[in-house]
Amino acid sequence: MKIAAYIDESGRHDRTGQHPGSGQIVVSGWVDRRDNWVKFCKQWQAILNNYGAPYFHFTEWRDASVVARNVRKPTSSFSKNPYNGWNLDKLDNFLYRLAEVAGGGQKLFVGGFISTRDFAEAKKNPAYSRFAPAQDPYQACLNIFFESFATEVQQQWPRWNEPISFFFDQNDDKEWCHAVSDAHMAAKKRDSRIGELAFADKKIFPHLPLQAADMLAFRMRQIAENFTDPNIFPNPSKLDDLLIKPSFLRATPAYSNATMGECLALLPLRYGDFPWRNKIQS
Repeated sequence: MKIAAYIDESGRHDRTGQHPGSGQIVVSGWVDRRDNWVKFCKQWQAILNNYGAPYFHFTEWRDASVVARNVRKPTSSFSKNPYNGWNLDKLDNFLYRLAEVAGGGQKLFVGGFISTRDFAEAKKNPAYSRFAPAQDPYQACLNIFFESFATEVQQQWPRWNEPISFFFDQNDDKEWCHAVSDAHMAAKKRDSRIGELAFADKKIFPHLPLQAADMLAFRMRQIAENFTDPNIFPNPSKLDDLLIKPSFLRATPAYSNATMGECLALLPLRYGDFPWRNKIQS
């Protein structure tokens, strides 16, 4: 197939949303044509080679950054971190150079999220059931992602008629993989342009774009976390300017208008007077 979507998730480690970094789950990634992905892989690999890095993984990069900033001491397993020993300048420059490649070109940004913490609490409160549209928050997020995928691509590519192949990062979580397959199959039944699904190794060519999807999913999860906290004003960062902003600058008016509408629809998650939030604050 001529078009491929590389997708990853972030925040999938606690269905109650109580553990750090699990309050929201994000499923997001990039869509582009195969020939463009080949060019992308060459650029991405060149940066990895230049910095002596075997791959990019945001969680490990963040851990190295926290250590380099003297926020905490390295853990006993830090010696296995591929960025062990890097100084702060090298870490930041590495991230920004990769982000520029990830956000560049003509690729499409797609994604969806669920506030896992609010989802779990809403299930206990029937009056707020609209915030828990399924039994499982991860399945709900995948359903949202695949249900909106075709619309988002069509808004950007009005003449789109080719099947799109989907590549998710491989992992050992059978329950998650099964949930991905279920959501994908449901979408495929609705739209024949939803193509094959595969789980691939992000460290091996030609699936290096999964590393860019990891970067996007992790950052979008951070943004979602800030968005749902009314006490935090979500200021765009340099990373956002390189990774996310270019996608919106090249977006069609139809996509931009729809995105604005979706953001407005999500405002209740930021400012909603939820009883469980009041309980936590008190």
